[in-house]
Amino acid sequence: MQTEILEQQDVSAKFKVEVPAEEVNKAYGTILRSLARQVKVPGFRPGKAPRGVIEARVGKDAVAQEVRDALVETYYPQAAQELELNPVSANFHAHEPVEGEDYTFEVEVELYPEVNLPKIEDIVIDTEGVPVTDEMVAETIENLQSENATLVPVERPAEAGDYLTVESLGETAGSTMPIDLERVGDSLAEQFYGKSIGDEVALKLDVPTPPEMEEGEVEEISAEGETSEEVAEENAEEVAAASDQDSEEGSSEVAEGEDADEEVKELTVLNVVIRDIKAKEKPEPDDEFAQTLGFDTWEDAEAQIRRSLQAQMDQEIFSEQQEEFIGKLVEETELSLPQSLVNRRKRNLLENLAQDLQGRGMDMQTYLQSLEEDDKRQEFEDELDEAATTGVKRDLVLEKLLEVRGTQVTTEELDAALTYMAQRQQSSAAKLRQELGREGVENYRFLLARDKAVRESVRELLGEDAEEEALPGETSEDAESATSSAAVETAETGESAEPRAAESAE
Repeated sequence: MQTEILEQQDVSAKFKVEVPAEEVNKAYGTILRSLARQVKVPGFRPGKAPRGVIEARVGKDAVAQEVRDALVETYYPQAAQELELNPVSANFHAHEPVEGEDYTFEVEVELYPEVNLPKIEDIVIDTEGVPVTDEMVAETIENLQSENATLVPVERPAEAGDYLTVESLGETAGSTMPIDLERVGDSLAEQFYGKSIGDEVALKLDVPTPPEMEEGEVEEISAEGETSEEVAEENAEEVAAASDQDSEEGSSEVAEGEDADEEVKELTVLNVVIRDIKAKEKPEPDDEFAQTLGFDTWEDAEAQIRRSLQAQMDQEIFSEQQEEFIGKLVEETELSLPQSLVNRRKRNLLENLAQDLQGRGMDMQTYLQSLEEDDKRQEFEDELDEAATTGVKRDLVLEKLLEVRGTQVTTEELDAALTYMAQRQQSSAAKLRQELGREGVENYRFLLARDKAVRESVRELLGEDAEEEALPGETSEDAESATSSAAVETAETGESAEPRAAESAE
């Protein structure tokens, strides 16, 4: 075999492969023997029909095409390896070979780009830690007092902080639900103030309409958008939460030209009757209360509250620091992207979007038609392209970081992460392994290693112990979504591992 580079750029190349006539003849012999075993010819046992009979039965052109495919399949990867090329995709220019003659074919390939990271040590993490304030501690204590309050029946109208039991009327009559006026939104709680047991209340609920694609969020569509009837059957606390959610939690952005702060909502009414009103008698923050929480003194309880809040805040800040590090690392890395990788990511994003829409009773065609009617189709396409491009670049950069650091995930770490994820899915680690399969587990290991490399890098930049490990749950959304049902089929993740290390999962 002889190879020759005809053209080469950053992420593309064209090369020629020449196969000796001797190898062409061998390929013909192999294909004909295989066809002789497969094709049934009257009067001949399998594999015993003469070559001329087989060619007449199958057709010489068909035989030549099979030989061509066999030669390309055999010599293309060998040629790419010999030329030290790392293809993403390939387009073949290959005619049918002629027995007894050398065979030449050409290949145009897209290549994985060379990724040159900036100096990691020069990246500055600006996100700083935040100390726990007395106000945060006080708020947590108030929540604990409320959660551990004694409910006492009262004969007065409802007041702020009361705990109500209401029963739905109309089509959903007989369904009871609790209403904690301390925990629901103000707009819902105010409709109960001054109402007594036996009073009927027509609750006015602002329910977000099914959202349109929000700017910069092509990869995720809110799961809101229930019908009024479905809302009426939900727990009232969830109804209240839905009615008071802001635009980041499910309400759609207004059409261009409208007030950007205005939420698009539809009004629904839920008729209920108040069956019970209870006041809350909250425990005092003293040693007696501390003992019900498992501490000897209130001082011990308050100290633990402060430690727990600080640990939670430290974890949240560290997550923000990791995202800042990734953002700067990606921004400062210049590389060309193969279009096939971007297109592959776009297909994945569209598949995820289609699944989300299907879960909300919509289909892609209807959704795209609505974008056309609102003159937002091009905006959607631009966001889709940007999300795909950003995601692919992020994956390539993080894969290079992993390669540079040589970070490994031990068997113990993998087992711990799988156990944690299985518990979250109310399953077992063994079942999760079976569902993922070998490739899925290896892809999950890759994503865990990538997360670990980021954590190590950030800790080093912060001057902290780079050997300190995250808890099993401290993994990115990439790693978590690798264990979802969609990942079982494709081993893809929301921002999936498209680069070489996970290519087998495509």
